[in-house]
Amino acid sequence: MREVTFKNRYFSAAHKREVCIEEIIAENGCVSKTTKRSLYFVQDIRTMGSEEEFNTWLKENEGKTATDRNFHIMKIQSNMSNTSTVLCKAKGSFYIVVGRDVYNIVYLHCLRMEIKGPKTEKVC
Repeated sequence: MREVTFKNRYFSAAHKREVCIEEIIAENGCVSKTTKRSLYFVQDIRTMGSEEEFNTWLKENEGKTATDRNFHIMKIQSNMSNTSTVLCKAKGSFYIVVGRDVYNIVYLHCLRMEIKGPKTEKVC
């Protein structure tokens, strides 16, 4: 059995978008669940008054990222429930320029892979 769920949500009050894809595969007593989630937030909007002001801002920020990027990987092993989980998270930001508006976008990407094996009885 294979099940795929796709969610695309937008929260206008928070200037936030969430995209999530979840896939569950059950086969031979094992269940594999993969979740990919991306979150995007508009942190700051700056409007440039003139082309000269925009060019000055562009020269100051050329080659710079809005914030440092972070990347984390974690593995969790549970012998009691016979489950292995791997979590990967990436966080950072980037700029988008539309006309004279500069948007600072912060993102968080999460990947979670979980494999659950068949239950086995413990021998004492």
